[in-house]
Amino acid sequence: MPCPRTPTVAALAAAMALLAITCAPCHGQSPPASPPKDPSVPPPIAPSPAPSTPTPDAPSAPTPEQPPEGAIRRVHVVESRSREFSGWVIADDDTTFTMQRGSTVVTFEHGRVLNVIDLVDVPASGATGLITMRDGTSVRAHILDDGFDAVVYSIAGIRTVVPRDRAWQVTLDVGFDERYRKLKAALRDDDLDGRLAMCRWLFEQRAYDEALTETRALIATRPIDEAKRLLAAIEAQVAVFRSAPGGNAAPAGGGATPTPRAPSAVLPDRLLTPSEVNLIRVYEIDFNRPPKVTVSADTIKELIASHASSDLIPESEAGRTRLFTQDPIELVKLMFDLRARELYGRIQVETEPHALNMFRTKVHNAWLLGNCATSRCHGGLDGGEFFLHARNGNSDSVRYTNLLILLESRFDGRPMVDFDQPHDSLLVQHALPRSSARFPHPDVPGWKPVFDRTNERLMAECERWIASMHRPRPEYPVDFDPPSLRSPDAGDLKDVPESR
Repeated sequence: MPCPRTPTVAALAAAMALLAITCAPCHGQSPPASPPKDPSVPPPIAPSPAPSTPTPDAPSAPTPEQPPEGAIRRVHVVESRSREFSGWVIADDDTTFTMQRGSTVVTFEHGRVLNVIDLVDVPASGATGLITMRDGTSVRAHILDDGFDAVVYSIAGIRTVVPRDRAWQVTLDVGFDERYRKLKAALRDDDLDGRLAMCRWLFEQRAYDEALTETRALIATRPIDEAKRLLAAIEAQVAVFRSAPGGNAAPAGGGATPTPRAPSAVLPDRLLTPSEVNLIRVYEIDFNRPPKVTVSADTIKELIASHASSDLIPESEAGRTRLFTQDPIELVKLMFDLRARELYGRIQVETEPHALNMFRTKVHNAWLLGNCATSRCHGGLDGGEFFLHARNGNSDSVRYTNLLILLESRFDGRPMVDFDQPHDSLLVQHALPRSSARFPHPDVPGWKPVFDRTNERLMAECERWIASMHRPRPEYPVDFDPPSLRSPDAGDLKDVPESR
C-alpha cells in the first residue's frame, strides 16, 4: 500500500504535512468536536491553577524559554491520567523519546504514550487561529503564545491566559495561497516528481485553475504519461463545472466548490455524514471505558412510551421520573438492553469511544494516511479497486469513511480487517515485507512495506486496535459501499477532452 518517495518528494510531503498542521481550519479540517478525555486525554493531576485570566493590557507574547541543545520540537505529552509533561523533545528513536525542560529530563516509551500534542511556534506579532479546549469547546482568536504552561490569546485587545490543563491544541490559520506559494517556492524546475506531487495536491484541493497551469507547465518541460493522465482528469472536471448551470469557470484558490459530478477518472467524494459518524460511535461504545454521551429528555420520553411494557421500564411514576436524572451512560445501557435500535441515532456520543480513538491515533493518523492514502497510491487516480480518502484527512467524516472502507472491503475472499485473526488482516499483511507476509501485497512498481524491523510497534498497535473493536461485530445501519477506482487508461478516458 505505501508508495515510494524520492528525497525531493519526501521533502515536499514533509512540507505539506507541516502546512496541513497549521491550516486545518481554513481547509475544512475541523478539530475534533470534543478532544478525547477518557482514556486518551485523562485529566492532569494538578488542579487548574486559575480560570482563564482576561486583562485589558495590550497584547504581548511572553518571553519564550530557551531550547536546550539538540532540541527537536516542543510538545505536551499525556502518558496517563496521572502523568503529563511539557518540554522539548531532544532525542527520538523507534521505541522511546526523551524530553527536557530546564534541568528536568524525562524519557517516554512510544507505546505507553496516549497523546503527543505538538505546540505551535507563534510569530512575535501573533497569528489568528483556533484554540480547542479539553471540554470540547473552541475559541477563534489572535494567538499570542502556545506555551508549556498556558495558551495566551487576544480578542478585541483583551488578553486571556488559558492554563495548559484546560487548553488542548492550537491550530494557526494559513490560507491556500500561502500554502501554494510555499510549496512552489520549495521546488526546483528540474524536480519533476515534486512538481507532479504538487499538481496532484492542487487537484485534490479542487484548485483546478492552478492545477491546470502547473500540470501543463510540467508537461511542457517533459511529457510524463502520469502528468498527461492527470491533466485529462483535471480538464474533465473543469468541463463538468463549466457545463453546469451558471458554471462559467473552474473553481480556483481552493475555495468552496459544488459537489463534483465526476467522470470515472475523478476521485470518489461520498463521505459519511455527521449523523452516520455518530451512529458508528454509538455501536462502538465500551461500557468499561465509556465516552461522554448525552440523551435528551424527549428521547427518554419516547423510550418510556415505546417500551412501557418491558420489565426494564419502571412502573411507578417516581421510578420513571428518576430516569430523567440518571447518568446518561446508564440510559444508553438501558436502551441497549431494550434493543431500542430506533433510538440509537438519538444518543449523542460527544467523545470518541476507546476503540475508535485507537484507530485515529494508532492507525489512521499514524501511518495509513501518510503511506496508503497518498495521491500516488490508494488516495489518487491509480488507487485501483481499493480507494482511501486523503483530503481533509483529520476530519471525522474522512476518518470514519476510511474506517468503513477497511471494515467492508475484501479481496480474494480475505477481509481487510480480520477480527478472528488480527494478524491475518490484509491491512496488516499488505503492510509487511512481501517475504514475511502470508498474504503479500500485490507486486506493483514502487510499493514499499510500512511494517519492518524498525517499527514493529506500528504493527502491534494496529493489531491491538482490531482486538479492541466491539465483539460480536455489529452491523452499522449505514448505507455505504466502498468506492472502487480503476487506474485510468485510454479506455477509461475515451470521453474525456484531449490534453491541449
